[in-house]
Amino acid sequence: MPSDEYRVLIAGRTNVGKSTLFNRLTGTRDAITFDRCGVTRDAKSKEIMINEKKLILTDSPGMFDYEESDSFLLDGISRKINELLASTDLILFVLDGSTGLTAYDKEIARILRKCGKSVIVVINKSDKKKRIEQVYFEALELGFEDVLRISAEHGNGIDALCQNISDRIPYNGPETEAGAAPEEVIKITIIGRPNVGKSTLINQILGEDRQLVADFAGLTRESAEFEILFQGKSIRLLDTAGIRRRNRVQDILEKKSVQNSRKSYKNSDTVILMIDATTLESGRLDRQDLALAADVIKEGKALIVAFNKVDRTPYAVGEVPLFLKRNFKHSLSQLKNISFLFISALNHENINTLLQAVLTIYEKQKIRIKTSALNRWLADIKQSEMLQSASVKFKLKYMTQVGILPPTFLIFISNENGLREDHKRFISNGFRKYFELDDIPLHIVFRAER
Repeated sequence: MPSDEYRVLIAGRTNVGKSTLFNRLTGTRDAITFDRCGVTRDAKSKEIMINEKKLILTDSPGMFDYEESDSFLLDGISRKINELLASTDLILFVLDGSTGLTAYDKEIARILRKCGKSVIVVINKSDKKKRIEQVYFEALELGFEDVLRISAEHGNGIDALCQNISDRIPYNGPETEAGAAPEEVIKITIIGRPNVGKSTLINQILGEDRQLVADFAGLTRESAEFEILFQGKSIRLLDTAGIRRRNRVQDILEKKSVQNSRKSYKNSDTVILMIDATTLESGRLDRQDLALAADVIKEGKALIVAFNKVDRTPYAVGEVPLFLKRNFKHSLSQLKNISFLFISALNHENINTLLQAVLTIYEKQKIRIKTSALNRWLADIKQSEMLQSASVKFKLKYMTQVGILPPTFLIFISNENGLREDHKRFISNGFRKYFELDDIPLHIVFRAER
């Protein structure tokens, strides 16, 4: 994201409602909220408008008071918070109005005073009246000029907070000419099972350690969004939590993370499915990976399969074993020619090739075929032996394209009730082969001629 954007950071100890406030200000449910300390581990940022002024809002991991005992994880979170504090313009320091100030709150206040940034103290959960007046006066003693009481969950006090934020930002709204087309942004979601290297790939693409990485599963819990420019194209990358088989997911928090991951790729243009290449020694693909691929295709999203950690296998970067293609072809009949790549996210091998594949398949999803070409093909396939059979109780009349991303086509027929599933497959497969569209999802809709 551009460095001249005004940046606002939501900070505070764990479980005070930072993610709830992030969701309230962004008007989304992007940040997972759960009554447990340390849910947020990575920073989550989103560009928003407040009173016609643009800013980047960031939800940060909690400071202190962690139930985690892993020193590597805690050190990583601490480094991330320090980076965020150094790069922000305004800090929303969130306190829990239902519990009062703690020693951790006072230590955070000391750190914030030392970093020299503008601070608004936000007392959350102020709808719980029991201790709010006492907490308010305690917050005033922290030495910050602005102290506001809100309820992020119920929306109380949010208008006053937005006005306070807006007053600090010079006008930076859009100055585009009336009627100008919005900038095209390609939305890419990276999915896969836990610990396949999704966050490492994000960090390599961004050229900096934006996402925490570790050699154990389940580190990433929330979908995180980043924007890059590649070959002049704006790409929005979404890193997601690892997705395991449903019957193996018992923890409620993990279930929320998985639901968030699935929601993310349903809103994307293209999905990169990452698979750990070191698991391919058996010559077979895991059923979970095949299930994820099938779900992506069912949602009408273009799919690229990236086999990561190729540097720890005997395979070459530029080659994909035939058995992998056969596995997918046999299991996913909807797409006959999925894009495959071997990469090493850690060593930056084949990363640019992966991004180029993303651009190529995105442009292909925007294909528009002339109506005349569609109906020439329709006239030819009508003469096929299968559709000339006496058992065929319908006639193909006319074809037109009605959408892109994915390409969507409408075929008018004489008798909708006479159309069988094997007829639909035959027509769809013939169409894909003729127009060389066997590597992207598409929709063909049949409708009775009125």
